[in-house]
Amino acid sequence: MTVRPTTEHDRAALKAAVRALTRACGGQDRAAMATRVGQSTLSRYGSIAHPHEHVPLDVLMDLTIDADDPDVVRTLCRMANGVFVPLPKPSVVPTTWTAALGAAVKSGGEAADTICRALNDDGQITPEEIADFEIIEKLSAAIEALAVLQLYARQVCGEGEG
Repeated sequence: MTVRPTTEHDRAALKAAVRALTRACGGQDRAAMATRVGQSTLSRYGSIAHPHEHVPLDVLMDLTIDADDPDVVRTLCRMANGVFVPLPKPSVVPTTWTAALGAAVKSGGEAADTICRALNDDGQITPEEIADFEIIEKLSAAIEALAVLQLYARQVCGEGEG
């Protein structure tokens, strides 16, 4: 018997994410039109009754692009001890260093200020404070602002959008 690094729970979470992605595409029939597999195959990819059938990467990308929903990719990144940071739409990429840097510093400063305010009373941050202070959202905004700055730097180097 082979010992797999993923758990049954991990694989079930992937199947649940695939089911949600299929719904985001408009259901199995609509999702099947966006990729090379049929409705019944998509059903098996999301079904825990078919534990050994998982969505191929090209089908996953077709569905992700069609639904404009990177949640399965985000789930995979978390399982790989990473994080998915979406690149900004080209329309929001700044055209100067000062604009890109200013947005990154502002977002990072707001996140840091919020964390400091949450720590101020007792030096701890509770789940309730994380929700009340919107800490995760502010950290996400800071990460995204840094991704914009990185994208701008790549454009300046002539590397294009990625």
